[in-house]
Amino acid sequence: MSQWMFIHGAASNHHTWARQRRLGWDVWMGDLPTLNHSSPRYLIDRLADWCLSQLTEPTVIVGHSMGGAVAQIMALKNPTNVLALVLVGTGPHLPVNSQLLDLLANDPTAALEKIARWSISKKSDPKLLEISIDMAKAVSKDRALQEFTACQFFDARPQLHQIFCPVYLVRATDDKMTPTALSDEFLTVWPNMPVFDIVDAGHLMMLEQPEKFNEILDSIRLAIKEKGM
Repeated sequence: MSQWMFIHGAASNHHTWARQRRLGWDVWMGDLPTLNHSSPRYLIDRLADWCLSQLTEPTVIVGHSMGGAVAQIMALKNPTNVLALVLVGTGPHLPVNSQLLDLLANDPTAALEKIARWSISKKSDPKLLEISIDMAKAVSKDRALQEFTACQFFDARPQLHQIFCPVYLVRATDDKMTPTALSDEFLTVWPNMPVFDIVDAGHLMMLEQPEKFNEILDSIRLAIKEKGM
């Protein structure tokens, strides 16, 4: 069975994937490093280098939000070791509202709570909102600003045609952070890519609808296996 690497998003950590540990596969679900001295403009590129350095064999990369940006850069940098991409709640570019960046700089506590609220569907268990807020507050304020600013700089659209590995898209209908209109842009390059929509879930769909999410991952695993990978 192929190794899988799960990469979390901005202002988050490996607890994003808490409900995927039950999958029982050979997975890596660590935290991205803090690169304090990296300019936001180059941060995603540096994180991609770090993630590639952790690989010991060709690997399926599952990237959520900013982690999806890291995954795309990994596939561009080292197609030999990136077996397939599973892009979760992400896009080929990740625009960030300038008012949110200002709030992160001036009132990070309020900004992180707002991000946490936007990350959970109103149809989900209210307890998940508390979990989302706790996850956001566990990240340093400087790191949160650095990572969301890095998302603002990210744009892989000119290079997507250079990614040739299988790519799968998983998204949620109530995602306010990366709405489906954003992920639809992948289809302009990969019109036949498999797309899995999770209903009644938001940006943290893997926590909100873990059974459905894990079922999708299992179907992707089988599809990759059928390709002989």
